[in-house]
Amino acid sequence: MTSLLFCTGYVRDAQHWHARYRRWLDFYADGPIDYAKRVVIDDGSPYVPPPAEIDVVADAASAGRSPRRDVLLHLTPHLGRPSGVAYPGWWRSFFQSLDLARAMGAEKIVHIESDAYILRPRLAEFLNGLRTGWHVLWIPTYGIPETAIQVICADRFERFDAFRRDPRNQINERIAEDILPFTDIHTEFIGDRYSEFKRNRGIFRSRKFDRIPLFQSDFFWAPIPPEADFATQVVPRQTVAFCRR
Repeated sequence: MTSLLFCTGYVRDAQHWHARYRRWLDFYADGPIDYAKRVVIDDGSPYVPPPAEIDVVADAASAGRSPRRDVLLHLTPHLGRPSGVAYPGWWRSFFQSLDLARAMGAEKIVHIESDAYILRPRLAEFLNGLRTGWHVLWIPTYGIPETAIQVICADRFERFDAFRRDPRNQINERIAEDILPFTDIHTEFIGDRYSEFKRNRGIFRSRKFDRIPLFQSDFFWAPIPPEADFATQVVPRQTVAFCRR
C-alpha cells in the first residue's frame, strides 16, 4: 500500500531545522512507519534547507513527481497562527497533504507531526496495517483526540476533500480536534504530551520560570514512561527511541 508520511512545518533557522525536522527525518528514516515518500509541508519558512539535504519544491504536483523520497514542500506566503484557534498556516499545509497524496498515487496519508514519535511496535504495526477509515489517537490528560498522529485511508479522501471545501467547516474558529471528521479514535494506546508535565515545581509552577537554566533539569520534568506507545509535543531535551521488542 503506497503511503505518504508528512508533517507540517515552519523553520526559523538552520539550528531549528536540525533540532526538530532533521531529527524527525532521521527517526523515521528506517521505520517504524511504512512510506513511499516523506514530506515536510512548510508554511513559508524564512529558512529552507539546502537541496543536497532534501528536495525543495513549490507545489504538490512537483512534490508528487519528485524522484526523491524526502521532500520539503515550501508554500508561500507565510500564514502563521494569529490566535489559539486560528492557525491558517497549519490548515493550508494539512489540506495540501491530500493534493500531494493524489499526485503521487498514495492510498494512505500518515500524518505525524515533527514533534511526535511512535515508540513501540504494537502502535507502528497497527498504523501500518490500517486500510480503511480516518484514525487518531487519544490524549488522556486533556480528554481530546491527538491530531498530531493521524491516518487517513483512501476511502476517506473524498470526505477529506469535502471537509476542506465546506464553507461551514469552522477552521480558524475552532480547534482541529473538535471538527475533523475522524471515523475512529483509539484510546487503547499509551501516550501523551509528556513535555507539558511538570513535577516538584511547587510555587515555581508558572511558565515564566521555564527560561531559567535550573528548571531545565530533568528533576523538574516528568519523563516519557518506558511503556509509552507514542509521545507528542516532544522537545529537544527529551530522548526518544523506537523500542523494537
